[in-house]
This record gives sequence, C-alpha cells and structure tokens, in this order.
Amino acid sequence: MVRRSAIAPIRRRVAVLRGDNLLGQTDASLLATNAIALSAGAFHNLLLRGDGSLLTWGEDYDGQTDVPAGLSGVAGIAAGGYHSLALKANGAVVAWGANYSGQTNVPAGLSNVIAVAAGALHSLALKFDGTVAAWGDDSAGQTEIPPGLNNVVAIAAGGITTSPAL
Repeated sequence: MVRRSAIAPIRRRVAVLRGDNLLGQTDASLLATNAIALSAGAFHNLLLRGDGSLLTWGEDYDGQTDVPAGLSGVAGIAAGGYHSLALKANGAVVAWGANYSGQTNVPAGLSNVIAVAAGALHSLALKFDGTVAAWGDDSAGQTEIPPGLNNVVAIAAGGITTSPAL
C-alpha cells in the first residue's frame, strides 16, 4: 500500500501538514513558515520560503531532501517521485535526488526557464519563449515533446504523464 501525505497553505504563509507520517512526510509543521510554494513528491516534500531558501523533509533514501550546498535565490520548486527540482530566479534549473532514468540530468544550456514540473522519473521545464524541455524516463512517451509545440503557458507532470497547456 502506498502511503501519502497532504500539504496545504493557510493564512499567514504557514504550511499545515497532514496525512501519513511513516517516512516523516508531515514532520516539518513547526518549521514551515514564510511559505510561498509547496510541492509533494512520492514520500518527500519541498517548501519554498519568501527569501528564496528551501525547507525539505520526508524520506531521503535517494538524497531528494538533501538541498545542494549553496543553493539560493530559488523562485520555483517541484518534487518528483524521488527527485527534486529548483528553479532559480535567473532561469536556471537545479536537480538532485534519484537519477535512475536521467531525471536529474538537466540538459546542457537550458536557460530562461519560468516553471518546472517533476513526474515519477522525468522532469519538465517551461521556457520564457513558450517552449518545453523534458528529460528523464520516456517509457510512456512522457518526454516526447511534439515538434513545433510552442506558446505553452503552463506545464504539469504526473507519475508517467506530461501535460503542456496552451
């Protein structure tokens, strides 16, 4: 049985954590302040604070909660199956955690990113020009971006799915 937890922002930018805590998924309630974004992975969570720093907690078997040393200026986050993504304010993407299928191998030269999304074993980036970059597992076609796809305004990634919104 897969155990899940839930995170929800409430007033005064505090995160309230509920659900199964078998792997520490809800342990950060007292520390989860100044929250501006939250993301839940399979068994770990990410919280982005207003100062661009991160709080991570939950299962860390693959290093998905080990924020890279010196990471700062974060503007966006995405928690995948067992990996994590951070979008820096300068449009760069940083990835860490499990890399079973290349999901943390950020493509060389990727820049001008405005949003990130993480699936079970793949990662997505939406660029300022409305194009999408995808990397990692492609067993179900989830990293196959149709030729000519542009004008994308939002992205989402599920377990083995990718969803660009036009």
